[in-house]
Amino acid sequence: MQRFFKSIDFVEKHLYDKITVHEMAAASHYSTYHFCRIFKALVGDSPKQYLRKRRLTVAAKRLLIEKVGLLELSLDCQFESQEAFTRAFKDQFNITPGQYRKQNDPFRLLYQDQFSPHMLNHLQNKLSMEPEIVSQPGMKLVGIANRYQSGGLQLKDLWLAFRPYRGKIANQTSDNAFGIYEAYEEKGDDVNFCYICSVAVVNFDDVPEGMITRELPTQLYAKFTHTGPVAKLDETLRYIWAVWLPNSPYEYIEKPDFELYIPGFNDADLQNKLYLHIPIMLKHD
Repeated sequence: MQRFFKSIDFVEKHLYDKITVHEMAAASHYSTYHFCRIFKALVGDSPKQYLRKRRLTVAAKRLLIEKVGLLELSLDCQFESQEAFTRAFKDQFNITPGQYRKQNDPFRLLYQDQFSPHMLNHLQNKLSMEPEIVSQPGMKLVGIANRYQSGGLQLKDLWLAFRPYRGKIANQTSDNAFGIYEAYEEKGDDVNFCYICSVAVVNFDDVPEGMITRELPTQLYAKFTHTGPVAKLDETLRYIWAVWLPNSPYEYIEKPDFELYIPGFNDADLQNKLYLHIPIMLKHD
């Protein structure tokens, strides 16, 4: 958590500077890909969304205590123009900067406060789960890749697109399905991801046209059981990153993590289970 909050401190020190998601990630010594996934799980917003909300919050407070012009404030907060700032402000707070200054009501807006450890305290009692520590043998996987931007992942839609392929892939080892997260592309401030819906196979002979292959090496994982709909998966991930991992004898390593879906999984069933595999290693003394 100390490592993660270095990126939060970095944001606060550079609210008036032009910074990238990659620089935010570097402050916590994570790759941009893994930083964005951890950030979204803990904060609920992507790094870019959080940065924009913090800048708009600071701007809103300055509107009431300073005689600063809207254009100057817009440029201070790294908006390209006053129009872009006004548009973002209204999208965030449902009121224009000029209207807000005129009403002078500091309690009207839902500010984005600086993210801090106490915002995670409720997780200590909300969830309590112990993972199974497993050494997963290497796997060969065949599936379809789905590209998306940070914050735009809709797991249910991706698996619906994969459904017609189930049972038609040669050399499958079982009917289990695997959802693999991996980096795709970093372009400017945007981070695009790849999520692979796949099944395990004995070999890569007769791979259907349009499908891709991946090979995962043997790896130690913390295997968590998530019970309930996929839409609630963020709550489990938030617990893993904010509570279990910091208090465990393990540390996260930057290898692919994946979800295991057993046959018959039905997202409408509140008792359904899926299994999250987080790559780990023992902490060094």
